[in-house]
Amino acid sequence: MTDFGTDITEELTWRRVSGLENLARAIARRYITPRGALWYAPGYGLDLRRYLNEAMTPELLEEMRILVEQEAEKDPRVRFAEASVAPEPDHRVRVALRLETDQGPFDLVLSVDRVSVEVLNAYPG
Repeated sequence: MTDFGTDITEELTWRRVSGLENLARAIARRYITPRGALWYAPGYGLDLRRYLNEAMTPELLEEMRILVEQEAEKDPRVRFAEASVAPEPDHRVRVALRLETDQGPFDLVLSVDRVSVEVLNAYPG
């Protein structure tokens, strides 16, 4: 069985998380971190919030979908990623990911707004 690692939550509870919850949080963090923000990992991150003030054209949504998949696949626990990106009201975007891991498929749904990336659903596929 694959070990997805253990981490501490970002909330003030400082709760330990492991398994697929840890993977879901790690992937979500990638989409709020601007590329180059981490000196020790300059290729890490894709801040999706920067796209929210642009017109959500089909071309932009396709670009975002490709970048989301590429960013998820940078995580060594993810073998393959397939994403869909859909605009929502109030300058929000919903990102649905199907991740292939050593434990099998894993579905992750995120909501991106100007301030945060929130995990809406995370469950084995």
